[in-house]
Amino acid sequence: MQRRLPIEEPAQIFLRAFMKLMPRATVPEFKVRFRPYASLRSSICFENATRRISASLSDLLEEAPPDVVGALAMVLLAKLYGRRIPPAANANYNRWVNLPETQQRMLGNKRKRGHKRMLPPRGRVYSLDALFDRLNAEYFGAALPKPTLGWSLRASTTRLGHYDVAHDAIVISRVFDRPHVPSLALEYVLYHEMLHIKHPVQVRNGGRRCAHTPEFQAEERRFPNIDEAKRLLLRL
Repeated sequence: MQRRLPIEEPAQIFLRAFMKLMPRATVPEFKVRFRPYASLRSSICFENATRRISASLSDLLEEAPPDVVGALAMVLLAKLYGRRIPPAANANYNRWVNLPETQQRMLGNKRKRGHKRMLPPRGRVYSLDALFDRLNAEYFGAALPKPTLGWSLRASTTRLGHYDVAHDAIVISRVFDRPHVPSLALEYVLYHEMLHIKHPVQVRNGGRRCAHTPEFQAEERRFPNIDEAKRLLLRL
C-alpha cells in the first residue's frame, strides 16, 4: 500500500502542476481536500470571493502516488482553464485508475457508500424476474448467477439498461414496460446486460477498459433476430 499523502502536500502538487501547465501565469493559491465520495470523482473551481482555486478529490487518492495526483491535477487544471489536456498526464492517471487494486477499492467504496435506486422487477406489463429466468435457461444453461433486477426510476430512451457490478444489479429502462413495446426489444436489452455478467470488463494495453470484448460481441451476435431487435430499439 502506498503511503498516505501529508495534509499539506496535495496543494503543493497542484501548484507544481499549475506552474508546469502555465509557467508564465500568475500563481494562485490552492485549497485541496479529500472527500468520502462513493465514486472516484473530483472537481475543481474558482472561489469567487478569494480567487483561490479549490479542488475536491476522492479520498481514494490519499494513498495514490504523488505523480498520479499530479497527473490528475494537470487534467483538472487544463479543463478549468480551457487548455488541451496533456496526453501523458491523462494516460498516467488512467493507468492508476485501471489497476486491479484501484478498481477493487472503487467497488468497495461504491458498495459501502452508494446505493442503487430502482423500481421492483415486477412491472405493469413485464416481469424482469421471469424474463431473466427464461433467458438464463435458454442461452446460459441456467448457470448465470441472478443479480438484483429492477426497472429504472424514469423511462430513459438513452440509457436502455446497465449492469452495475458494484451492486450486482441490472437496471432496465421503464420505457420497455409498456403494452405497445414488443417483448423482443426488451429481451435483447436484458440479454445484453446479462452478457456483462458473463464477460467482465477487461483492461487492455495502455490502461484502456474494454466492456464489449470480442468474446462478448461474438456471443451477442448469437441472439436470435438480433437485427430485428435493433430495429425495434431505433423505433423507441
